[in-house]
Amino acid sequence: MPYAFPGDLADQIAARWHTFVARHDRPAPPLPPAAHLRHILDTAFFASFVREEARDLRFVLCCAPGTEVPREGATETVPVVLFDAPRPLTVPALRALAPAVSPGNAAILVRCPADDVPVPACEIAGLLNVGSNLARARSGRAFYHRPAPYALVIDVRDAGELHAYRGGIKLALLKSGSLHDQLAFSELEFLPISDILALGTAALDSRLRGSVEEPARETADFAWTALLNTILSVVSGIREHGHGGTLLLVAPGAEPTVPVRAKFDIHGPSTVLTERFAAFVNARNDLVGRQWAHRQTRAAAGEAVLPHLENATYVAEEELADATDLVARLSAVDGALVIGSDLRVLGFGAEIVVDASRAVTAYDGSGPTRRVEDAAIVDGESFGMRHRSALRCVAVADGTAAFVVSQDGTVSFFWKHAGRVLVKRDVNISNPNMAGM
Repeated sequence: MPYAFPGDLADQIAARWHTFVARHDRPAPPLPPAAHLRHILDTAFFASFVREEARDLRFVLCCAPGTEVPREGATETVPVVLFDAPRPLTVPALRALAPAVSPGNAAILVRCPADDVPVPACEIAGLLNVGSNLARARSGRAFYHRPAPYALVIDVRDAGELHAYRGGIKLALLKSGSLHDQLAFSELEFLPISDILALGTAALDSRLRGSVEEPARETADFAWTALLNTILSVVSGIREHGHGGTLLLVAPGAEPTVPVRAKFDIHGPSTVLTERFAAFVNARNDLVGRQWAHRQTRAAAGEAVLPHLENATYVAEEELADATDLVARLSAVDGALVIGSDLRVLGFGAEIVVDASRAVTAYDGSGPTRRVEDAAIVDGESFGMRHRSALRCVAVADGTAAFVVSQDGTVSFFWKHAGRVLVKRDVNISNPNMAGM
């Protein structure tokens, strides 16, 4: 398979810039001319392999023709700290600056010429205070966030790994020498376990308040998406902690079939994540219900209470994010983390006790599950220990799926359909409420 390089990434960005997610209320932001776009990507690519005082360079570039960068869909601009003397965009300049700019809340502002001319060259003009909530949303820890900078954004997350955005929408990804398609919602990756999630939402139903004004279907859809997002947030937390791990997701009632022996059984089991999830969904439903009522009546009293409900929703969301991080951290203990699809924490440090000599066949789940009989066989013996254990566990358990996070950050997803265990490698676990993060 031929390798892809920054020039190929530039071609993919240009091809999708004006066609993907077209905006009806405003034109697309300026895209740097072809020669400058390639220079930006080449510089970011080579800088990603550089180390500064034993630290890898991880940074975000925001590329715009001027120093005022609007937020997507908003009238405000992103706060900027301008340099008195701009610097040329070079690898040494990024090496000197990147360690001081957190990619979690800031970006390096690259000013590019609007026309395809050799002079002036792209230059580093300052720093943008983007805010941390956008990065939190991309990792699944928030549903609501400040709008992204409405410009070309290049997020360098690892050596040779470049994520390209137009505003908040990901257009392209270069990773491990390959271009990856990131246009689908990550929610679609996990439709095969909709039955497990449905049992979880059913178990949670008594804790959730509906929204009187909002259509019941929309309220139910939000709860389903929020549940999936919370689970993926835990998986994202496991990845961010850098040690890898396994999450076993078990439908309520299927616990006795799961072949595990936990070092730390949870008395109860723990419902801290369940309670925080219910509090968030209820706060959101209260807010949306009042918003619907206000649009119909335009009553001043309704308008006055909206800020209080909005604040309650934001607070509940932050508390849910904190709870997911607490649960994700439990995976640092050797062994699997086991949670129910109703978000009860069942145990951690769990050993999967299945006969290792038993042969289990895995099938490629990248295709449509309705044609599972046509799925190609995957060489399970090429998996590492975590993957083989997860494969055997899902094979013998009922209502169980597994997420395996490798130390390199890639995520594998195991589930069972029609008696066969299927696996997807390198799945997208971004917030399913946001397109292609």
